Amino acid sequence: MKEQKESQTKIEGIVSRHYYRAVIFLIVTILLGSVFWGIRRYNPALFLGKPDLIAVPNDEQPTQKPNQIKEEIETQQKPLLLNINLATEEELQTLPSIGPQMAKRIVQFRKENSDFKSVNDLIGVKGIGEKTLEKIRPFIDVD
Repeated sequence: MKEQKESQTKIEGIVSRHYYRAVIFLIVTILLGSVFWGIRRYNPALFLGKPDLIAVPNDEQPTQKPNQIKEEIETQQKPLLLNINLATEEELQTLPSIGPQMAKRIVQFRKENSDFKSVNDLIGVKGIGEKTLEKIRPFIDVD
């Protein structure tokens, strides 16, 4: 009987060790799978390879010459700028740092001194200095 009890406790020790190893293995596997899934979910480019090796089907054959395509892309990318020689007070108010009073001054200055020759001519308007001009320069044009 004593022998049987010893062998039974020995078997239980072996089983419990293997049980803990199996549990640890499962936990590690789940954690690694979660990490892999997270990387794949939030940064899929890692699994696509180099971008220049990814095939993208192109059903349309270009009928234009490469120079025409380049010019078309450049014109599409050029943002529309507000022409300060033609803009109304309401349109001028859409510019940063330009309120209703400043818009009136710009229109009045334009009427009194003719059209602006360049964007830098806005410095002549009372209340527009270098800092204000730099803020609105990306949004305006004289053409």
